[in-house]
Amino acid sequence: MGFIYIASSIPDLRVLPVLRHFLEITRGFDVLFSRMAEFIAARLPVEGGSSYFAPIDTVMQDFLLYMRRNPALIEFFLRKIIHVMVFFTLTLTLFFLLYQYIESKALSLFLSFSGGFVFAVLDEVRQSFVPGRTGSPFDVMVNMAGVSLAIFVILLALIITSGERYRYFRHEGIKEKIGSD
Repeated sequence: MGFIYIASSIPDLRVLPVLRHFLEITRGFDVLFSRMAEFIAARLPVEGGSSYFAPIDTVMQDFLLYMRRNPALIEFFLRKIIHVMVFFTLTLTLFFLLYQYIESKALSLFLSFSGGFVFAVLDEVRQSFVPGRTGSPFDVMVNMAGVSLAIFVILLALIITSGERYRYFRHEGIKEKIGSD
């Protein structure tokens, strides 16, 4: 929550200068990623000298060219990815905190989802008062994508780790076999 508050308070925050600095630090990874890409590309299926993916390759090349010419679009996507990641982490943390004090899984999930929503709305409202920043309902929706993804992961983990997972199997024999192991 503190990270979100501080990041939202920075006037005219731009991601690209931070990303450029980060890329200078991690320049060695470029070689690794290039070799991995070449390895994968060499193993893509080819029939009669033409790629199955020729239309996709053309579209991807056009997209990459457009992205190179419009770095603001890259920054937009980076910001939205960060929104999702931060609110995903916030919701997970909130759930684990609440679940320590509330025995009901359902109530902990509901409060985590509600808390993520309230924090997303309040953060966007507060940003509208910061110079060079705007509050956006679209950002609230992006934040809620992170919250919803976290709730989904928590639900999946609860199903996998609980005894209730057996009801998702079709045969009782599976339950007995798994339970006896």
